[in-house]
Amino acid sequence: MSVRAYAKAHGLSRFALGRWSDLIETNEVVDWRAQLHPSARAQISTSASSAAKESGVESRLTDAPSDDPSVDGRSNRRRFSDEEKLAIVRESDAPNASAAEVCRRYGIVTSMLFRWRVQFGFGRRARAKLARVEVANTASDGPLPLVLHDLLQPPDGMVAVELADGRRVFAPADADLEAVRRHVAARKTAL
Repeated sequence: MSVRAYAKAHGLSRFALGRWSDLIETNEVVDWRAQLHPSARAQISTSASSAAKESGVESRLTDAPSDDPSVDGRSNRRRFSDEEKLAIVRESDAPNASAAEVCRRYGIVTSMLFRWRVQFGFGRRARAKLARVEVANTASDGPLPLVLHDLLQPPDGMVAVELADGRRVFAPADADLEAVRRHVAARKTAL
């Protein structure tokens, strides 16, 4: 392979390749990162990933070598204690709380919040307890149970009118109660 073809394959000029070759032959230490123009360095966008560092442009190929073994590329991870996680989950469980708003406030993704909710048991809803209900036989001669009478209160400006068969109807407060009873009885016989 010729020098020109080799340089073209690596995106270099043949003059830059020649200069580097000369430096290597003279046994000079070459930090090739320093030889690159800033426009030739790899550009990595940090806006695509929520886990990206805030430091801007980075690349392991073009950054200066680091002798620090503690730098492993995961230094942007934050750790939350169980107490902090529980406090964030409780805040998101408050009435009218938005999960997205809580996540933005603490700089976490929503999937992590919902994972913590499951971890602490906030994702489960209590099962509904069903009660046995029996309907009284309306054909019997005895009076109907009065259990439900206090359940529905008359609206403002209305009064409850007790009918002979145990039912209640609501009428305006200034209405004649006997006239209401007669009217309801007449409609019942008409049907």
